This record gives sequence, structure tokens and C-alpha cells, in this order.
Amino acid sequence: MVAWDQFELPWKKSAPVSDKAVGKASLTKTDTEIIVKGEGFAYTFTADGQLCSIVRNGEELLKAPVQFNVWRAPLALEQDGWSQGNIRYNNKKSWNGNQIANEYYSNNLDNITRLPISCEAFEAGGQVYINVRCFSQFGGVSSGSLDAYIFGVKYIGYSEVYEYRINGDGTVALHHILEPEGQMPELLPRIGLTMTLNNDLQQVKWFGRGPEENYPDRKSGYAVGVYENDVDGMFEPYLIPQDCGLRCDNRWLEIQDGKGRGIRFSMDRLFNFNAYNYSTENLTKAVYTYQLEKQDGVTLNLDYNTTGVGCTACFVLPGFQVKPTRYERNLTIQLL
Repeated sequence: MVAWDQFELPWKKSAPVSDKAVGKASLTKTDTEIIVKGEGFAYTFTADGQLCSIVRNGEELLKAPVQFNVWRAPLALEQDGWSQGNIRYNNKKSWNGNQIANEYYSNNLDNITRLPISCEAFEAGGQVYINVRCFSQFGGVSSGSLDAYIFGVKYIGYSEVYEYRINGDGTVALHHILEPEGQMPELLPRIGLTMTLNNDLQQVKWFGRGPEENYPDRKSGYAVGVYENDVDGMFEPYLIPQDCGLRCDNRWLEIQDGKGRGIRFSMDRLFNFNAYNYSTENLTKAVYTYQLEKQDGVTLNLDYNTTGVGCTACFVLPGFQVKPTRYERNLTIQLL
């Protein structure tokens, strides 16, 4: 091959997720759990609405709950001082060093506290509906003066709405709304959802850019197509451990075990993802590759938007930075 190109056609029509009942999903509520069951599947939520278990034909697919996420292990460029003058800092603290990652750590993006607000669950027309409201606080909860006369909790983070509709065939339609509140950082490393899947789910197939790693400001050389790899094959062992292996502009993603059992994710807008056999905390804290230890599970990040990687001279151009603004997505989860 000498050269190639792709042309994006000026029309798009996504197949709508049917709201018709298929089979019947049943709901059971206890003081600590919300359980939704159908033929061959069971979803379990905590009493305050976190999806914490996905069972398919008796096999657990989810190791840790689905959670809101803005954190990635800082890139090498974000950990040195070369580009520190290329962004405006909203909350720079000297003890976090002279690098762009200072903005992330100083705003507690690596430490989100989930504050439940409400959760309701009910059955209707053979389907189960679970509506959740919560607040994802950057850092711990603290009180202080809000103005000259009012004292109270300082909320800094994202207000969240999760609207789940679970069909009798195990399909989940999730409407997720994110609204920023309080003094926000200049930019976010990423924004979306994160979870830990069963360690057996090592086979990855996606319809997006590939086959190699690509980021929003480093993706034009990677064709849109259907690709397959395994989780280890998507990991890039950089000299300094950091976030890696992102794939951009995806229509859908399937991650499954050697027998074809797993989960398919799709959204109403293009999304980015990466998956690795380490915890994000391990990638964040490791200084050398020998300090990386595989966990019992697969970390999966589903990004609504991701900050690019930039370069030494100018960091990430503004158009490729994730700004702390409102996001709304419709996510579909299907069991394979």
C-alpha cells in the first residue's frame, strides 16, 4: 500500500434502541440491593443505585461497580516541567510540583467522593426502570463560607443523573447526564465511566480507529474499521508508566472471554476507550515498569471525551482538551 484515505459521508442514522419489551425483567428490592433478573441474566445495584454486578448464565462479569470517572494516569508530558506554562491553573498548589499534573492533583481529580441523592426502581410493561441521582465530589466533603452570610458544604464536581431501562433480554439502555458545579479545573484528563471486569474478559473487538493506540490529537493516521486484539496486546509499556492504549471514535465495543461470553457497549455518539490488566491507581503510582502488577480484573474506561497527548513545545491544543462542561450520553449495554 502506498497511501490511503477515508471520507466521512455527510449523513448518519443511528439505529434507535427499541423501547419495546422483549421477554420480562423482574425486580426485587431489599434494604441493601436492587436486583433485576431475566432469562439468563441478573443485574445487581446497590441501594443507592450503583451497578455492582452483572451475571450472565451464572458467570459474574463485573468485578467493581460502574463509576463516573475523570482520571487517567498522568502522561509523561504531564509529569515533567516542560509544558507547565501552557495552561492556566485554577487551583495550583506548590507541593504538587511544577507540572501540568499539578492541576489534576490540586483539584482532587484522582479522589472522587460519590454522594447519593435519590434512587427509585420500578417495573412497567415488562421492563425495569432505575432512576438515580448523585453528586460526584472532587475530593472529600468540606464545609466553609459560601459567601459573606452563608456557611455550608462546598460542592465541586459533577451532578449526575442515571436513567436505566432494563429489558427482558438483558439489554440495558442508560441515559447519563453530567452537570458541572463549583470552581472547576482548567481541564480534565478524561470524562466518562470506568469499571473493572472479570479477568476472563480478555478478547476485545471494536468498530473505531485502529489497530494501534490513538488519541484525539493523534488519530488521523488510524483508519476507522473493525479490529480485534487482546487486552495485553493493547497495552503500551512506556518507559514511564502512564495512561495508554486508547482507541478513538468508536461506534461499539465488545469485550469477551474465550467462549464468546461478554458485554457489548455502544453509544449514541462516538466514544473512546482503553482496557488494561492493571488498576489505574497502579499505573498512576508506578515510576518504573517493574512496579506494575497485574490485578485480578480488567480495567475498562469508556470516555465521552479524552484530552489528547500534545507535544513538548505546546502541550495539548485547546480544541483537544476536555473542558469541564455538560455531557449527556445514551449508552446501550448488551450481553453476549
